[in-house]
Amino acid sequence: MQAGKRVGGYVYVHRDATALLPGAELQVLEIASALVGDVDWNVAKVSRNQVSFLSYEDFDQHAFPALLKAWTVSLSKNSVKETDYSRRNNPPILHRKELLLRPDDPRQPAFKAITRLAGEHGLFQESVGIGTRMAWNQRLEDAGLRVDGGLLVNAHSKPAIVKRKKTAIIRPGLSAPVALMLNLGVLRRGFSLFDYGCGLGRDVEILLENGFEAFGWDPGHRPDGLRQRADIVNLGFVVNVIENRHEREETLLDAWSYAERGMVVSVMLMAKADVSGHRPHGDGFISSRSTFQKYFTQPELLEWVARTLGETAVSLGVGIVGVFRDKELEQEALYAKRSRATALAAMLSVPAKEQRLPTARAEGLPERIPELLQSLWESALTLGRLPTASEVDRVTSDGLAKTRVSLRRALQACAALYDVSSLDEVAFARREDLLVHGALSLFPGATRYSALPLSLQRDIRHFYGSNQALLDEAAMALKGLRDSELVTATFARAAASGAATCHDGVLRFSSKNEARLPAAIRIMVGCADIVAPGFSQCDALEVGPHPSKLKGFICRDFEVPLPRIAEIVRVDLAKPHFSRHVVDDGVLYLKGRYMAADDPSTERQREIDHRLLTAGVVNEKGHGPTGRDLVVMLGRKG
Repeated sequence: MQAGKRVGGYVYVHRDATALLPGAELQVLEIASALVGDVDWNVAKVSRNQVSFLSYEDFDQHAFPALLKAWTVSLSKNSVKETDYSRRNNPPILHRKELLLRPDDPRQPAFKAITRLAGEHGLFQESVGIGTRMAWNQRLEDAGLRVDGGLLVNAHSKPAIVKRKKTAIIRPGLSAPVALMLNLGVLRRGFSLFDYGCGLGRDVEILLENGFEAFGWDPGHRPDGLRQRADIVNLGFVVNVIENRHEREETLLDAWSYAERGMVVSVMLMAKADVSGHRPHGDGFISSRSTFQKYFTQPELLEWVARTLGETAVSLGVGIVGVFRDKELEQEALYAKRSRATALAAMLSVPAKEQRLPTARAEGLPERIPELLQSLWESALTLGRLPTASEVDRVTSDGLAKTRVSLRRALQACAALYDVSSLDEVAFARREDLLVHGALSLFPGATRYSALPLSLQRDIRHFYGSNQALLDEAAMALKGLRDSELVTATFARAAASGAATCHDGVLRFSSKNEARLPAAIRIMVGCADIVAPGFSQCDALEVGPHPSKLKGFICRDFEVPLPRIAEIVRVDLAKPHFSRHVVDDGVLYLKGRYMAADDPSTERQREIDHRLLTAGVVNEKGHGPTGRDLVVMLGRKG
């Protein structure tokens, strides 16, 4: 790691970064420092025989700090010369101040943003005359820019006071992005997490309490927090509160520099936002609390992260995307995202059989090590098969070793203690999960990976024998999507499962229930995700009546009985092609058709739907009045 800007045989370095100078230059600086004595400086200009200790205006308060004083030390003459610039009308100024700082200095993104904006306007193309305040200010004026304290902004932009610290909120539990990381296996025991922009630090506290390695930093609330590389970086609801687009990108790049395996980026989505009472500012809004919000769409977020980092970004959740250096971890996360087996294993309990049939060798183990046996069985339910030694978590493995119980003996006890039929159910789901994964890898436009994760390789060997056998079956599954009879039968199975409904040849379901559907439906949605990135994050989904055509509804608040539609996404897998349509005042009627039968809210929702149908407000196809017209109609009836 190095710091400093080198110009004409000199290196300019901020006082905070002098420790990063090469040994010879650091030694010269220390000798000169002893000669000059105790003076107030923040930048050193170092050469082999001369050092100038420079006092510039505060870096944080001035976009281009002016030089106030200088103490020049000549090592050959053993002399010190003091020069006062503070009363000059046209003092020297400093550009590219980020170059003088440590590369890991938290001010880097903000300072780089200033340099990028100046560079975009060509202000550095001719270096003559730009080193003094008057000439530089004239160049800024000619470019339509102005200095606003520590910022460089467009001359015609309205001043705005933004209070970023106010965006931090108190959470009783984990944030949605961190909870999702744990659910998808992006964050697991043995992985470290850096919460970049951690706010009040609740995620870090909860993870530490549960034995995870986690640390956080926040410029407003934890400025002294640890900043170092970690397996996973969480950039949760950070970039959306930065009003400067250049600083937003630099912050993304800075956070990415700390990620060993991957990073998860979360933002607020425009479709979910209520901007009433907000005023437009730049590419976002200023709230009544003087906080800034840049609202994204899911595709916009994916494209922005990918373009800025030069890496593939993948959609993990609503307003949540991941970017991975570890491509095996990326595959595991995408696999878990669509995994029916993972969802099923989480739903299954692990009750012991009423009548145990222990073998002689396993006798007494249920009483001796009940927690270890339950942990093993939970692993088996997750895998859909008995785990190998390398798949047993460290705590369980160490526990077995401590009690001198072999893995084979413990698994025999599990087979006698628990209901093995539940394992068969998960095994079937795991086989389907692999089929979906394989089919999506064959669809045109899918990301090609050089290698499969070891965990998937083991599953493929167990359930299919070989990867080629899986791909052969996956190719047949893709081909089957063009068979209308097979698709009709699949629709019927999906509806019979209770996770979806089928009316007039159209299958309807909520995206949160996708993992519960047959493999063919999940393949369709996955393919639609490839054609229209982020499609699977729509709130409500439709497939049909033509099997290649899908529709997604993004709603402002899907939890209410009559959700307002913000956007409709249509995908044609046959072409392939997609379109997006912003909806002004649409309502998603007959929401009960998209809800699972076992959802506690479904019965009440379908009662509301029935009343709307009976009253003639909406027809069987779900067509009804706009939101404004509905309010008028209900007002008249009231």
